[in-house]
Amino acid sequence: MTFSRTILSCAILTILNISAYANHETDSTYNTNNNKVYVALNTIHLTAQNNNEIGKTIYTKEDLERTPNSQKTISEFLKVNANIEFSNNANAAASQGEINSGDMSIHGALPYNNSFLVNGMNINNDINPYSNNTAANHVNNLAGSSQAITINTDLLCNLEVLDSNVSAKYGKFTGGVISAETCAPKTEVEKIHGSINYDYTNSSWNRFNYIDADEEADFLDPAETSAQKNYSKQGFSLFSYGRLSNTIGMNLGFTQRKSDIDANSLLIDARPYNETRQADNTTFELFYDPSDDFSAKLGLQHFEDKSLRFVATALTDGIKQSSNSDSINLNLKNNLGFATLKQNISYQEKKNNRESSINDIYAWYYSEDKNWGSTTQSTEGTFGNIYTKQKTFNYDVSGAFEDIQLFQTRHHFNIGAGFEHTNAGWYRPEDYSSYFLPTKFGTDCIQNDGTFADACDASFIPSKNTSGQYSTRKTVYLAGNIDLTQDSWYAFAEDKINWNDTIEATIGLRYDYDSITKNGNIAPRTSLNYMPFSNQSLILTTGWNRYYDRYLYTFSLQDGLNNLQQRYDRKDLDSPWTEGANNSSINVSRNQLDLPYANEWLIGMSGEFSNWSYQLKYIKRDYKDQYYLVRPDPTDLWTRIYTNDKTYRSKNITFNLNNITPIDLFEAEHRFNLALNYSNTKRDYNNADEVELKNYTHVLFNGSITTPNDIPASDFNTPITARLSWDFTPHRLTGLNISNFLIYKPHYDDLTKSSIPAKDQITHNGLPIIYSYNDTKIPTVFRWDMRISYTQKLSKNINGIFGLTINNVTNRHNVYLDNDYYLKSEIGRQFIADITLKF
Repeated sequence: MTFSRTILSCAILTILNISAYANHETDSTYNTNNNKVYVALNTIHLTAQNNNEIGKTIYTKEDLERTPNSQKTISEFLKVNANIEFSNNANAAASQGEINSGDMSIHGALPYNNSFLVNGMNINNDINPYSNNTAANHVNNLAGSSQAITINTDLLCNLEVLDSNVSAKYGKFTGGVISAETCAPKTEVEKIHGSINYDYTNSSWNRFNYIDADEEADFLDPAETSAQKNYSKQGFSLFSYGRLSNTIGMNLGFTQRKSDIDANSLLIDARPYNETRQADNTTFELFYDPSDDFSAKLGLQHFEDKSLRFVATALTDGIKQSSNSDSINLNLKNNLGFATLKQNISYQEKKNNRESSINDIYAWYYSEDKNWGSTTQSTEGTFGNIYTKQKTFNYDVSGAFEDIQLFQTRHHFNIGAGFEHTNAGWYRPEDYSSYFLPTKFGTDCIQNDGTFADACDASFIPSKNTSGQYSTRKTVYLAGNIDLTQDSWYAFAEDKINWNDTIEATIGLRYDYDSITKNGNIAPRTSLNYMPFSNQSLILTTGWNRYYDRYLYTFSLQDGLNNLQQRYDRKDLDSPWTEGANNSSINVSRNQLDLPYANEWLIGMSGEFSNWSYQLKYIKRDYKDQYYLVRPDPTDLWTRIYTNDKTYRSKNITFNLNNITPIDLFEAEHRFNLALNYSNTKRDYNNADEVELKNYTHVLFNGSITTPNDIPASDFNTPITARLSWDFTPHRLTGLNISNFLIYKPHYDDLTKSSIPAKDQITHNGLPIIYSYNDTKIPTVFRWDMRISYTQKLSKNINGIFGLTINNVTNRHNVYLDNDYYLKSEIGRQFIADITLKF
């Protein structure tokens, strides 16, 4: 790909050639009103130093802005976190036109086992969390990922990751909690502040380093519709905030990211099938603080992801899919003297829709009229319209009590409870028909009653040397509505105990109940810190915790879904359609499911020395009663049931080292963070829908007989990863900041899987071994991402920030093992330019 010397060149020259900057000005204005004097001062930003707490990482607004993050998603930003792993194909070179959030794993858990929160509200996708994001045309399911929508980090003020020793107030996860919060205004009264940002990149700013000529040919082949050869991506964000009075504040935010992907169909005329992706975020929040003892926040949010996709081999005007979340929430905080009471009330609607103008799909032999496909066949239509929804009302209350001194110990109690009512549903508004290839020929398509027959083409068919064709078989997927309701509630109690500033213990208990599984689950949460020097210089930590997952509504919605499917046949053009045998219908239903859970054991050490903060921890997780789709009877090809048949385990070691305050070195202020991770997860599947062909107890792994649970996970399981974040600001050019992120993965073994032919199968304990797993070498990965930004004062109250993000600065050729077990290329060098105005 060629290097563009237009917008990108200007951005680079702007950053590198600015030689002066304006002095900061103080805006102090004295006004009198009713004999009172008001002084407007500069905004003061305070950042509280957080304790070096094992299991919790907090990122500030400054961290979110400085870290290279070309997609501006939470998932891409969290590449800096040593406790989080991403899918092997997270940086695939062939799919850089996408803008959605990537899937994440915490300590071996699968992506849908995490809890994603924005201002305390859940943004998980609980209906189709592991459907392929690029799958646009499936009969009953919609494309989706673990997060229902994509959140733009421009709207966020802080981001918290809870990966271990998680408080009892958090539930419905077995991986970790990722909690994001928008900004509260902390400015002078009657002053509106904010920012406007624009960023841009395209495919010509992105290098693709091919493994070999075959990969290059595959990428350039028009038949490879998943290869995004030509695209442009741009983002816009607007955020404003301020205090309207001494007691009322507000913020308003809007972001939009859009990707235009140029592509051609595989039809004879190669007509353009250009696709789009778009993510919109809108937030409005009103803050009311009449006194130090009471505060309230009202929030409104609208988040939406939408796309236009095509099936390259079919005649269609596109498939539109949207996923959105609309919510309103009210947060109340009361200081009662002896305790602080917090109440949260929210209502949220999440929807995922697929729509197309043609609600049926037809297969034709090539003819004079059906002349768009190949020289033999033509296809038109899509797989129909489908809608899913999830409506949730939530109320929770918690109280944090003032410390109580009891003998030589100090106790801090926190108790709370909550209730949630959810209605989830799947809906097909009208019948969808899939017509088989015609089997009858030689007709003018006019029936005896003079009407034109359906699924009939009267034009000339060269391959049959006749005119007229019509289908005699179709499968009808009936219109239908499947709903379910879940009521759930929880309660927790937690006591944080401190003895002489030497021992700190947290003893917590959480209880969850829901109306679908009808199980009451008790989860103990405990941790212990020992501080031999009664300060932060050395802390020894251990903990034992249990986490219960949430129910995925997809399992109940599958119940009876295939009962809406019926095959029809007709003898000839004038015969009616009659019901046929559904001998190929797959019936998927749920068994009585328990909630999956994970047991966690942790041991760690953290502390501070000089200007450095460090943390070392070992975490062992055992995952029990995991969701999985099985075929209970090997002789029944079409019945599959969701069960709790799976278990797996994960061991992780992480080390973090960072300086507490900037280091003055070489005429610049430097900030460093080094993170090392070791991961060892044994799991023989990547999502709950990976149905096996038969029940089995053993497999071959590198030629040896073993159980499936003893196989290393093939995804989200890089054994060793080293990360280094380093940013610096020169003294003589304080407006300039350069942030670097480097990641290194030494070569390792990943896993390939294959079915053993029946003639080569061996038996163990009377059952055949039908799968073979083998190691394959993955080369070393090294990537250096950089963000350069320069802040220039443009006027008294406006600053301009000119930025350039460079991914894979060295243009190193990195590869990964895809789900099809082929080595493929990660991105090469990539540029993203941006400009921000702050006022």
